Amino acid sequence: MQGAGLDPDADSFGVYFDTDGNINCMTAAPFQPVTAFLIVMNLAVPTDGFECSVSMTGAPHFVLSTTYNTLCGVEPISGAPQFYECFGTSDFPVPANGAVVLVTWSILLTASMELQFHIGGYSVPSLPAGLPVLVGDGVARFGGVASGDVNLPVAALNAGNCPVSAEVSAFGAVKGLFR
Repeated sequence: MQGAGLDPDADSFGVYFDTDGNINCMTAAPFQPVTAFLIVMNLAVPTDGFECSVSMTGAPHFVLSTTYNTLCGVEPISGAPQFYECFGTSDFPVPANGAVVLVTWSILLTASMELQFHIGGYSVPSLPAGLPVLVGDGVARFGGVASGDVNLPVAALNAGNCPVSAEVSAFGAVKGLFR
């Protein structure tokens, strides 16, 4: 399995400020557009679709544009711009670094405050549990989130601490700390 960017896990969704999945935290000045990417890391099997939510909370902001991966050809559900889905006709090509860009946003902050990004389940999910979903060969499977928990941010602008550090621990190692 490849190890893309900050997140070595398979089928893991994150928001990054580069297409390689290495930058999930940065400083952004007000009224200067910032590009952010919804990326799925290290696809476990061929995949041609996804569904998830991405909420942006904190700083006042505008989403200037939203662009899907060219294999999608769809737009967000009307009236619910935080929900994203794509069911393509062919599998997403996986670059050598393992990071597949699903959605690209241009975001404009109107204040020098923190803006957090959270990833969760879709409004009417294919699978229950509040997690993002991936689809390959007509079979839906759960995706993970880079922070390890849908209640924690996966990325932030103007944050004091980055939500997902460059030091990655396996879930078992983290559980071991509390035994």
